[in-house]
Amino acid sequence: MKALMFQAMEVLVLQTMRRVFTRQELRYPANWLSLFRLVLVAPTVNFLLRPDGERKALLVIAVGMATDAVDGPLARSRGEVSELGKILDPIADKLTLDSVAVAMSVRHHLPWWITYLLLGRDAAIVTGTALIFRESSQVVASNYAGKATTVSLTGALLLYMLDVQPWGRRLLNFTLLPLAISLVEYGRRYWRWLRGQGLEGR
Repeated sequence: MKALMFQAMEVLVLQTMRRVFTRQELRYPANWLSLFRLVLVAPTVNFLLRPDGERKALLVIAVGMATDAVDGPLARSRGEVSELGKILDPIADKLTLDSVAVAMSVRHHLPWWITYLLLGRDAAIVTGTALIFRESSQVVASNYAGKATTVSLTGALLLYMLDVQPWGRRLLNFTLLPLAISLVEYGRRYWRWLRGQGLEGR
């Protein structure tokens, strides 16, 4: 499943760069922040898998969260909202959350069922997004439920990392609601696209 998701991400990124992106978009500071967030995935997981590496992991995650909070407003304020940014931002979010969830399940008692559910959802979303882009060059934007899932799950992971229970489990259970809604919404978009109604059809 993870291999399928990463292959779909590779197809999406490479084909998008060839067909849609301009070189100018690679110079936008907001897009560099998203790329920087991708670079932070490896050290975050490395620290999480180390004994007593939680504090360093928290510091790296805090830096990543700061870049995530800044890149969108920065792009809008500079008039640099781009197709590249629409791809990089959700990919950075998904790779970060998925990688952290796996590491947390390995060493910090995060239930594996939520990790598998998250990986399955993201694999389906990325695969569908890659197929839509390959056929139409359209970029599927994140929906509000997906963003809510990111915020809620990030909070739950942090609570698990800090061993703040039962609040970690409670927030994790609450995360199931926006996660399910986001998956259904992405499924509806894909179904509308397959029927030729467009991504925003009703």
